[in-house]
Amino acid sequence: MARRFCSPWMLPVALVQAFFMITLSGIWLFGFGLFWTFMVVELPKDLGPYSQMSSLSMFLHGAFPVPLEMRDTNDVKYEFKFDHVLILANVMVLMMMGWAPTRSEIEEEEDEDLAKASKKTKAKKLAKALG
Repeated sequence: MARRFCSPWMLPVALVQAFFMITLSGIWLFGFGLFWTFMVVELPKDLGPYSQMSSLSMFLHGAFPVPLEMRDTNDVKYEFKFDHVLILANVMVLMMMGWAPTRSEIEEEEDEDLAKASKKTKAKKLAKALG
């Protein structure tokens, strides 16, 4: 029996996978926000007034600019929205997704399987003739 391309029984599995990816993306962005806040805000404060930002801190500050500036404390905080979580989840899924093989790739794979099978039969015939 041929495998069906679409089955209604796969919907709960797909929903669980989607929620897992959204949760994983949210956890990743939360951790990244903590790391960014530490490297860009807290670490230079701890090093003193005459210190310079490390190269990683400067990269994080330049590559991921300050989304929210707190006016009263003159402090910064890394924040993200649910849109960012969805975008990260989609990018991660696309990067992990396998591409469907083309017709020529399928034919090449079949040819390789036939070549392996013919080698095995030749080896069996040779062993039978010798032994």
